[in-house]
Amino acid sequence: MKKLFFTSILLTTVCFGYAQKNYVVSFTELPQKMAKEPRPVIIKMHTNWCGVCRLQDRQVEKDKDLQKLLANSYYYIEFNAESQEKIVFNGKEYSFIPNGTGGINGLATALTDTKSSYPEWVFLSADYKVISHYNGLLKSNDLIGLLSP
Repeated sequence: MKKLFFTSILLTTVCFGYAQKNYVVSFTELPQKMAKEPRPVIIKMHTNWCGVCRLQDRQVEKDKDLQKLLANSYYYIEFNAESQEKIVFNGKEYSFIPNGTGGINGLATALTDTKSSYPEWVFLSADYKVISHYNGLLKSNDLIGLLSP
């Protein structure tokens, strides 16, 4: 009985977790998806310490219309600007740049013109040209308005 209970909880957790983020694409997946179907790219840059970023995530996770728009019309990437992983984007490799006790990933500096505040939304064309930036919390309706044609 215990085994059945734990198995059902594990399956529910795994299935629920995958279903929630079907609108998110990784940098690894992006080149293959773009080769099949070019689309604009939306990158939400965040950090682990950013409380406003967590609020933004909750808004996106609650809004099914926004998720549908992101999944069907864009490639949406959630990017930790302080990631220490090497990232290949648009044929170039970006690495972590240490600074004091922290640092930033080189891709975050390449995508922004000024010092970032998080979350930062970066809107790219299908050929990876920066169209616009938005800093701070965007309400779901505002974000849908920015993304709708």
